[in-house]
Amino acid sequence: MNERFPLAYLVPLRLLFGAILSLEGWSKLRGDWLHGTPLLRNLDRWLADDRPYGFVMPIVKVAHAHPKIFGSLIAIGELSIGACMLVGLVTRASSALGALMLLSIAASAGQGLAPPGNALLMAAVFLLFVVVPPGRVLGLDAMLRNRLPRWMV
Repeated sequence: MNERFPLAYLVPLRLLFGAILSLEGWSKLRGDWLHGTPLLRNLDRWLADDRPYGFVMPIVKVAHAHPKIFGSLIAIGELSIGACMLVGLVTRASSALGALMLLSIAASAGQGLAPPGNALLMAAVFLLFVVVPPGRVLGLDAMLRNRLPRWMV
């Protein structure tokens, strides 16, 4: 059986997830996330409910101690990864970073498989984008394919 999956089928999903992350990142930039207050509130609530998984607790404690740094990283990360998805630029590398960020958020929030949280579902799609890069269709990756390493585009 020699079936090939046309990358064009993933373009609407790439654009949707790019728009979601861009809008989330933009709203965080316009909000108070660069000062760390909303992140600190979320972390306090998650810690009070004992939601973070044990293996991610050291990262949660560092984020709790430095909410400005981590709030800025989350806001800028969401905005930049979303923008890369929208224009189809370095989709493999952006998807890998997006999956790492979203899996960290899902583990910190204690999201499980039943019912799955939004961060967990988005991370799964970003892992798919690492394997099957949708930026090669209607994206800048198509033009940069011969100029950048394969692991990026």
